[in-house]
Amino acid sequence: MSRSVVVILLAAMAIIFQVTDGSSSDRHHRDATYETVPPWPFPNHPRYSVQRGGALPWSLDQNSPENPCDSVSCPRGRECAVTDTGATECICLQKCPKKHHLVCGTDGVLYSSHCELHRKACLMDKAVGVDNSFRCLMPPVYKQFEESLKYEDTKETQTTPFSSNKPDISYYPSSENPFAISSLESTVMTTQQDITDAVTTTPVYCTQQEYEIMKDNLLLLNHARLGTNNNGGEGSHGRDLLVSLMFSHFDENNSGLLEAEELKRVGAREQLSRLSHRCSLVDLLRYEDSDGNNRLDINEFYAAFSKLYSVSVVTLEKSLEINHITARVRDNVQIRCDITGSPAPPIVWRRHGVDLSTLGDEDIRVFSDGSLYLMKLQLHHSGNYTCQAQRNHEVVQTHVVSVHTLPQVRVTPRLQSKKPGDEAKLECHATGEPFPKVEWLKNDAPIALSRLDDKYSIRGESSVLKISQINYADTGAYMCQASGLAGVSRDISSLVVREDAVSDGIQEEKRFYVFHEKGVSVYDPNNCRLHHQIQGTDIVPGTQVSFVDYVCGEKGVVCNWGRAIAVSTRYIYVTQPKKDRALVISKEQMVVVDVVATDRYPVELSYIPSLDQVWISCWRSEDDHGARTLQVIRDASQKKSHHTVHPEPIDGQFDLVKDFFPPSIQEFGDQFRFGYVSHVNQRGLYKMNLQAMRYVKAVDLAPYNCVPRTVQYSSLYGLVIMECEEPVTRRPTGQIVLDYLTDIVLTHKASLHGTPNMSPDSRHLVTVQHDLHGVTILVQETTPTGLRFSFDVKTSLNISDVTFHPSSNGHGFDLFATAADKDDLLYLNLVSGKVDIVTGLGEAMDPVEVQWGSPNRPITSAGVFGTYLVSPAKGAVFVINGETRTVNCEIGNLSKPLLNVWLY
Repeated sequence: MSRSVVVILLAAMAIIFQVTDGSSSDRHHRDATYETVPPWPFPNHPRYSVQRGGALPWSLDQNSPENPCDSVSCPRGRECAVTDTGATECICLQKCPKKHHLVCGTDGVLYSSHCELHRKACLMDKAVGVDNSFRCLMPPVYKQFEESLKYEDTKETQTTPFSSNKPDISYYPSSENPFAISSLESTVMTTQQDITDAVTTTPVYCTQQEYEIMKDNLLLLNHARLGTNNNGGEGSHGRDLLVSLMFSHFDENNSGLLEAEELKRVGAREQLSRLSHRCSLVDLLRYEDSDGNNRLDINEFYAAFSKLYSVSVVTLEKSLEINHITARVRDNVQIRCDITGSPAPPIVWRRHGVDLSTLGDEDIRVFSDGSLYLMKLQLHHSGNYTCQAQRNHEVVQTHVVSVHTLPQVRVTPRLQSKKPGDEAKLECHATGEPFPKVEWLKNDAPIALSRLDDKYSIRGESSVLKISQINYADTGAYMCQASGLAGVSRDISSLVVREDAVSDGIQEEKRFYVFHEKGVSVYDPNNCRLHHQIQGTDIVPGTQVSFVDYVCGEKGVVCNWGRAIAVSTRYIYVTQPKKDRALVISKEQMVVVDVVATDRYPVELSYIPSLDQVWISCWRSEDDHGARTLQVIRDASQKKSHHTVHPEPIDGQFDLVKDFFPPSIQEFGDQFRFGYVSHVNQRGLYKMNLQAMRYVKAVDLAPYNCVPRTVQYSSLYGLVIMECEEPVTRRPTGQIVLDYLTDIVLTHKASLHGTPNMSPDSRHLVTVQHDLHGVTILVQETTPTGLRFSFDVKTSLNISDVTFHPSSNGHGFDLFATAADKDDLLYLNLVSGKVDIVTGLGEAMDPVEVQWGSPNRPITSAGVFGTYLVSPAKGAVFVINGETRTVNCEIGNLSKPLLNVWLY
């Protein structure tokens, strides 16, 4: 063992035990809260009244105006006390906080914390410093090894079959084996908790699992101690030799049998209690004495260690330490671990430190041969997966999995007819991961770049193609082609040039639905004309036979709407909280075709396209006290009579839900199998299998003091971003990013407050933060390593609502935000950071008139290839051209138009 290895070992152990001389617990001991206990070593002393950080008064006089100890700073290990005369003195600490940051003292004693070290030094009136060499932790045999280093350093280093190019030092959670040996230069380390328990507790019953760990650690210890003189060996032969040497070492009387007294003496002499705080060498007799004679012979001793793998020498070629894997969405991938050993060691697979075999995810399986199987890959499966030997944490192989999508392309218009001399405009929208190369072709041939100036013009990363001075030769099929790692996709727009052309190529615009107090109105955004009207007094079809039901009620009854969503391109679902139901409106017939009964006060709606489910969150009261129920409508887009079902209850109750956070609909069509639910007065989340409608896991967020207020999902890299608040005060506690697969907290930004909003392409997260100085819009980009700050914008506008709209400069999205108290609309280019203001949106509705938690100035976008956005005002609806950023028109004479939904 070289001196450099020991130096590295001791440095690593210093990090493990978090040794920092003069810790905060010592420097500011008077700020800590201690238990109220009799003063020691001054019991019932009349002279002193010890100040304990507010736990006790500074003097016996409860009405004392001030504390003399506030201006006194005592040395480490001491605290301020007030004498009966009112003077202050620094006396030895009576009690330290219950913390375990183990530290070795220069007196050779192991202390549970720096505070204990300095307190004992004060009591003994003796100078005791911190021994950063950690000699107090070493068994005697290793102290001998350390002394022999002077001799070893004078010898030429010999290469052994166990040689390694990196120090064999690691630290592992106490739930795992804290020992690992991969070379003769390795040593044994004990976790902080193991040592603390060994020092402060009495060994108790030795379980089978703890016994196996103790044997494993014993084998490692003797491998390091005895292997140097016997060249260790490899495979079963080397292990048998080691076990034979151990038996001879333990058999002090050379009787060929191991007895309890021998095992006790060896364990005490070599401090083997450090290997396990519950098990000892004597437990070998209890578990391995097969013939019941209270002795172990050599065969029984061999059998005890026959199934252990710790001395297996694991290897991994340097070139294989990082393995890059590329796969497509919905592929099945099997990943083999290249770590080998003799015998073959059990393999553990992890992601962000989580053992994947414990997830219980049917799409992530670890096989007995050590391979990892990922089924039905989605984009959120991208990331790093590591494998390592179960008992050797030093040799790690990292597999970087990149999931790619087949590019998706859409063009508009599908067909247009033009006259000679006209200009034609074709639009293309492409998606894919990684983002594909986009180009235009005519009749399968790329458009010549040399003609871009005079004939063709392309802008916005090939999102728009314009053809000027059209002639008959321009007739043809124009294809937008997207090429990516996973393949090539095309979509076709046909152009016909003829003299008698009567159409100017009408763009495929969506119509939008406005929900107001008198019913539902359908408008064409191009000319803002009323296309269809559903009156609140209309009779629901199919209800005339047994009873008559109205859309809202008879004459004089106003409509009250909760939320509305488009389901596929067939239906619109809208809740009626005060009627305890949801209406289903057909796009084709533009009438109510179904009425779905719900629990009381149904408000919020969510659609899961991959499962064709509509989830309804019912408030149970008009004021939303947080005790909600969840209901699900299955086969929501099918032509059938619909009904609701409840997901799994909580402790037999359905009304303990605080909020439901469904996966957001994004362009990639990623199939999220899980959503999250928060429960009343609980800091954390419950993960729910959406298809089975059952809880699968609890996510504890108590360490972050987090009750999720808003949750957003990113298809890219599997990120879950949440806005946190305290459970009672609702004070913001920052932004948390989880890993969707393992639910491990990746980052917590306590100072980042505000509502997160994920763009439809998962490439930008926009957080809107309100404070006393205005509003800050913070833009972050999603990357393989997490969220990366891009820029922020400060504005005096009191933002009411935001939405994403397709960018006119590319295939991405821009942000539009309404103001709660002005007629302004803010535009933000998420790539360049350009800001613009659109004015003239009319007076916003009074917030007191808004119900069910809706913003007073909502805004919705027509989506891909949609030119327009819609935002209601007081008694009117405004249609905004998102490309020119101007008001297209105003639709007036509407009573409280708060909901808008777009549909083809």
